[in-house]
Amino acid sequence: MKRPMRSGKVEEVIYARLNRGEDLLRALWDICRQNDVKTGVLLDATGAMDTIRIQKFPHMPQEARGDYLGIDFVQVPGPLEVSAHGLIGMGWVPDKSSTPPLAFTRGGGHTGFGAGGWEGHETPYCHVHITASSASQTVCGHLMEGSYTATDEKGEMNPHSHFSVVIAKVSGVILRATYDETGFYHDIIPA
Repeated sequence: MKRPMRSGKVEEVIYARLNRGEDLLRALWDICRQNDVKTGVLLDATGAMDTIRIQKFPHMPQEARGDYLGIDFVQVPGPLEVSAHGLIGMGWVPDKSSTPPLAFTRGGGHTGFGAGGWEGHETPYCHVHITASSASQTVCGHLMEGSYTATDEKGEMNPHSHFSVVIAKVSGVILRATYDETGFYHDIIPA
C-alpha cells in the first residue's frame, strides 16, 4: 500500500520538570517553542494532576446525540495519576480563507483543531493521548487545555513537583497538522 512517509532523525531528547499548577498542554507548547521543536514525539509525561480536560469517544451513539463531532469534551477532577504520549508537529492553515468549525476553535470553548490542537498557523501542535486514574475510575482521551498539574496536599502552589515530560526532537521531517478546504489531516513533508 502506498502511503505518505518520510524519514527523520532524533536530534535530541528534552527532559523538563513542570511546576505545580501548570496547564500541561500549554507547558508542552512552551517547551516546543523554547527548544524549536517543529516535529517530535512526546515520549512520556508522568505525574499527578488536579484535573484533566479531555476529548473522548462518547457513551451515547452519534445518531442519538444529534451532532456531527461524535466526541465528548469532559473534565475529570483529581487527584489523578497520569501518563501521556503523543505526536508533536506544527499547526498549518495554508489558505487563510479556510475556517474550522466553531466547536474546534478556542472561541468554541476548545483548543485548536482536532485533538489538543494549536494556537495558530505555524505554532506547536500536540496530539497527546492521556490516561488518568483516580481512586474510582480510569479514563483515556485526547489532552485539552485546562488540565493542571497537582498542587501540594495543602493546596499551596509549592513550585517543586515530580511531574516530568520527555520530548524527542526530530529533524529532517515536519509533521504539519493541516486544516484546509478538504478538512483536517496530518501532512508529512521534508524539513
